Amino acid sequence: MATKANPLLASIPRYLTWKAFNFRTICSGRLGFMADPDPSLPSAPTKVLETFTEEFEIGNRLISFETGKLARFANGAVVMAMEETKVLSTITCAQSDGSCDFLPLTVDYQEKQYAQGVIPNTFMRREGAPKERELLVGRLIDRPIRPLFPAGFYHEVQVMASVLSSDGKQDPDVMAANATSAALMLSDIPWGGPIGVIRIGRICGQFIINPSMDELSISDLNLVYACTKDKTLMIDVQAREISEKDLKGALSLAHPEAVRYLEPQILLASKAGKQKKEYRLSMMPASTMEKIKNLSEARIEAVFTDSTYGKFERGEALDTITQDVKRALEEECDEESLKGLSKAVDTVRKQVVRRRIFKDGLRVDGRSLDEVRPVYCEAGNLPALHGSAVFSRGETQVLVTVTLGAPGDAQRLESVVGPSSKRFMLHYSFPPFSINEVGKRIGLNRREVGHGTLAEKALLAVLPPEDDFPYTVRVNSEVMASDGSTSMASVCGASPKDKTGETAPEEKSRKASGGRKIRRRSENAIELAGGNRKSRRTQPPDRQRPEASPYAQKLENQEDPVENQQTDDRRRGGWRLPETQSPSDLR
Repeated sequence: MATKANPLLASIPRYLTWKAFNFRTICSGRLGFMADPDPSLPSAPTKVLETFTEEFEIGNRLISFETGKLARFANGAVVMAMEETKVLSTITCAQSDGSCDFLPLTVDYQEKQYAQGVIPNTFMRREGAPKERELLVGRLIDRPIRPLFPAGFYHEVQVMASVLSSDGKQDPDVMAANATSAALMLSDIPWGGPIGVIRIGRICGQFIINPSMDELSISDLNLVYACTKDKTLMIDVQAREISEKDLKGALSLAHPEAVRYLEPQILLASKAGKQKKEYRLSMMPASTMEKIKNLSEARIEAVFTDSTYGKFERGEALDTITQDVKRALEEECDEESLKGLSKAVDTVRKQVVRRRIFKDGLRVDGRSLDEVRPVYCEAGNLPALHGSAVFSRGETQVLVTVTLGAPGDAQRLESVVGPSSKRFMLHYSFPPFSINEVGKRIGLNRREVGHGTLAEKALLAVLPPEDDFPYTVRVNSEVMASDGSTSMASVCGASPKDKTGETAPEEKSRKASGGRKIRRRSENAIELAGGNRKSRRTQPPDRQRPEASPYAQKLENQEDPVENQQTDDRRRGGWRLPETQSPSDLR
């Protein structure tokens, strides 16, 4: 069937039709181009985004703060760049303070895969729930900025830090913390900053400021330091058995270098900062605080200076005191004091405990400052597992288990920087029954992730190198009862015994303080995993655990400790490098 020509196009010359130039529309005006705009008609105004930038140099690296281009509706937004790595941090604040009596600050850090030019390897090809690293970096940002909000500021604040691009050379975590400080300085939110956050590494005895990821992989120190101009806010350290003197030297270097981040933030705020708003502060009147203190201080001091009270007995006694004070205020019809009663009583409790520590040198349970609670340790109580141990310090108790796996069982990581997998994992669990509460267990808990990583860092430094001990190790720390310091109890329950057979430092301090002896049925959890105790489970040949680890065999076969000192240092992780060896030799 023949197609009829369009009668509307029949009268148009051929050179103006799409057939002549392969255009699908008819050209108007000049051939193949849009018609010239009529100069008599008003043109739409073009809005130019005004940006402000501050550039400076720290550790031989050019750093810049930029604002005004992205996220203009946020209370504050800053893009921090270091070479080809860029991080955006935004701050938003709710207008009303709600009904809470604390600062509802939320810090969300996200590393999307587009920042490194990668499509997520998931079914939906999208990023899912926050990864452990993202939760840890969020906590890293939260810790130094939270104390600088004014007292009584209870408005909801949200920090969102996103990695825009990453060259894989710089870790964006410290950049996100500094960008957050700059964004808070620009915002209209009251805040006592700025702060500076810096990372210090050490290679062959030389300290390195803002080390790259390659340098950090062979460094025996990973120090993240946050401060104001004259105050320290946060110290986060992962080290490989360095001396106290070396750590002190790193801290002495970190403070003046971190302070160099402050001046660019102040200059940027003077150019583009917003005027601070007058937010309502929920402050308790001094007269109300004094009144509640007079009614409760003597009774609280009697309870918290009596060492016969346990954790729950003290809590019940404090509740009784609070109810008695409440009845007294209700009789006086003092509604203002009733609103802040719980917070005021808790403040008095803290003052009583603090005063006793500084004045008398005694803690709540009557111990001196250098006295350790009674310690109990039992290993091998779950014989079907690769390793297990129960560790108790006072009323705090943790159950630690160890599971060995093949190298292929290592956890795969999807981060913009760092290794692609890790073979040692410590998972910390804090169930509600450990503090006699009712609660739900839903997903990852930020506190559990943070405490587990804290213990993992301590044990990672003494883990045998992968060449000698290629297995994947998973340590589970289940908190059975909590009366403080459960993360350190996790380290004690999972830490290997000294190869020299020397008593652990904490055991020494406990014996020196007159405490009962530590019971040891066998070696502890990780050493059991090394092969000192057979598992009752039947495993495939490729995952069968050897009778003794190669690491332990090599240590036993050493004949001349002086001759093998350098070899042993390298075997334990390569923490001490010879002076003649450079970092490039290890790459």
